[in-house]
Formats: sequence, structure tokens, C-alpha cells
Amino acid sequence: MDKMTKVGILGAAALIGVGLAALSEERIREFVKEKVDSGVMSMEEGKTLVEDLVSETNIQRFNLEKNIVEKIHNTVLKTEKELSNLEDSIDELKIQELEAALEKMKSLRKTAKKDKGNQ
Repeated sequence: MDKMTKVGILGAAALIGVGLAALSEERIREFVKEKVDSGVMSMEEGKTLVEDLVSETNIQRFNLEKNIVEKIHNTVLKTEKELSNLEDSIDELKIQELEAALEKMKSLRKTAKKDKGNQ
């Protein structure tokens, strides 16, 4: 699997995670409302439960977002390093090509001088 595919999967996972966290908060409120309406728990118990579960959901969402940001940051740093290494390699190849061209020109110049001297 190439790096771009991995980054795409990571991004999709982040969106899914954030979407699920938001959906979870809505579901928590619906679930607790049903329990309060059916008399399984009091309004105060329901309110406390919603606050606790929503708080936990927010903590989990924050941790998920933090992990995603860290992974993306690490991927960007790694990519920048690889890009820098590629640029260095390209620069080295250009230098080698220029040196080879210079040597070829020197050789041609020597050959031309020899040919002039032999005439």
C-alpha cells in the first residue's frame, strides 16, 4: 500500500471517528430521554448521565483528534525529510552531470589543440 493511500485511509478514519462521536452524543441524549420518559430513571439522574457520557465522548473525541493530528504531523515531517533527500540526490546528480560535461569539454579542447598542433 503506498503512502498516499495510507494518508487517505487515515483521513477517512478521522472523519468517521468525529462523525461517530457527534452521532454518539445525539444517541446518548435520545437514549437517556427514553429512559427518563419511561420512568427508569429520574430527570436528575438522566441529566447527570448525559453530562457524564457526553463528557467522556468529548474526551475520546479530543484524544482521537490529537492522535490524528500527531499522525498527520509525523507523516508530513517524514515526507518533508524524504523530499529533502530527493532534492539532495537530484542536486548531486546535476553536479555529476555538469562535471561530466566539463570533463568532456576539456577533453574535446585537448583533442582540438592536439589536432591544431599536428597540422
